Amino acid sequence: MAIKMFILFLMAFPKAWADRHELFTGTAKENAKIVYSENHDVTFNDQGQVLEAKTVYVSPDGKTLGTLKSNFRNSLSLPEHVFIDERTKGSYGIRRSEGKIVLFNQDSEKAEQKIELTEKKDQDRIQVGCQGFNYFLKNQIDQLKSAKTQAVLFMVPGDLSTYKFVLELIRENSDQTLDFKVKIENWFLRAFAPQLEFKYDRKIDRIVWYKGISNIKSEAGKNMNVEIDYKY
Repeated sequence: MAIKMFILFLMAFPKAWADRHELFTGTAKENAKIVYSENHDVTFNDQGQVLEAKTVYVSPDGKTLGTLKSNFRNSLSLPEHVFIDERTKGSYGIRRSEGKIVLFNQDSEKAEQKIELTEKKDQDRIQVGCQGFNYFLKNQIDQLKSAKTQAVLFMVPGDLSTYKFVLELIRENSDQTLDFKVKIENWFLRAFAPQLEFKYDRKIDRIVWYKGISNIKSEAGKNMNVEIDYKY
């Protein structure tokens, strides 16, 4: 009887049995001061493939600053996503429509602005956006260790822009972490453009530290430059 009830449960709720959630947090600091925290809820299927993620950004006094929802079903490196600034109610993100990649940005109570790009399956230059680095690295880490560099087309929907970057492996550490840097490809613009740095832990196959520009804006309306420590 118990076995029959268990089988009926699986038939009625197959998704509840198959999918699993991973919860982790990030603490963002600017000039050594905590400016916000990140609460991540990531959904994987029973084969370990990431499906979707939700991130809630919270100020030190407990107020929700923003929410980010991402869908990785079509791409690990360039997930469809939407970020909502809970203070201004503005939003931006990436979606796919009729074979196109659509970058959109909408300020509160204003018309949506967007640009459309062609989806490219170019292994020489990977299209990356949102939280795509984390799960792209998990699948390609051995190739990156060998090649040392990877050309990237980084998409920034908040600016309706794309940038040609180079992802570079800087060093392999004795604690099984890898240090990466992401810098703009054009050597002249490199002096003016921000760089991103992060540390990837092979023991858990996750990014554990990040330094660079944030998608959270300060009270003055400018994107913060932060260091984030992730705890899994």
